[in-house]
Amino acid sequence: MLNYKTFNNIPDAKWVVMIHGAGGNMEVWYKQISEYSRHFNLLLVDLACHGDSNQQEVFSTSFDFDMAARQVLEVVDHLGIEKAHFVGLSLGSIIAHALVKMAPERAYSMVLVGAVTCLSVMTRLLFEFVRVFRRVLPFAIVKRLLADAIIPQQKYAASKNLFLRCAQKVTYDGFMQWMGLVSIADGYIKHLVRQELLVPTLYIMGEDDRLFLSNVRSIVENSNNENVSLSIIHNAGHVCNVDNKDEFNRVSLSFLTQC
Repeated sequence: MLNYKTFNNIPDAKWVVMIHGAGGNMEVWYKQISEYSRHFNLLLVDLACHGDSNQQEVFSTSFDFDMAARQVLEVVDHLGIEKAHFVGLSLGSIIAHALVKMAPERAYSMVLVGAVTCLSVMTRLLFEFVRVFRRVLPFAIVKRLLADAIIPQQKYAASKNLFLRCAQKVTYDGFMQWMGLVSIADGYIKHLVRQELLVPTLYIMGEDDRLFLSNVRSIVENSNNENVSLSIIHNAGHVCNVDNKDEFNRVSLSFLTQC
């Protein structure tokens, strides 16, 4: 089972399940815990090969996004949580989306943060470069390249440093298996996005998210689904929950408390 941590302080409160992105771990939510736990019970997980989740127990050669979603749901079931809000960051947004598609009756709502809804040409080229030269490049350089591509702005150095610190717990083999999902990610994500969203869904994006904001904006603007909305966080990049935690917490909690 995935490593997890709970903040269960309010007996009758709803649960929020928080899912980090590739290379991260539950630490990426450290600026949300205090505010969120005043309103909700929280479940934070470490995805397979991340944080303190044991790679041998939770990873396999048949790993895909659906399996990642089932692993999160296994923890939810283990704790006896019947229904929850699901909050996913970056690649974790894909997993949250997959989980809710799999079991919509288990979700009050979704919040997709720095959502990955397609892979840009630059992103695909970067991952292909990493794949080709993975046996030549030191692992530290691979992680730095990804951090620089996803968080290029110097003013968001705190987010980049957090990513690099969390990534120290990811094994090389585990990281490369996650990167292997890139080959199926585009088609899988497009399939997810085409599905009608059955629960209230809020995309939250940083205004300086160069890789993913434009596509998310297009998806929301072209959606006829009243369940879907977008909030753009000022003075924030891809990891907007860290870059501008005050605005992020205000926007996300306003949405969650109304669902």
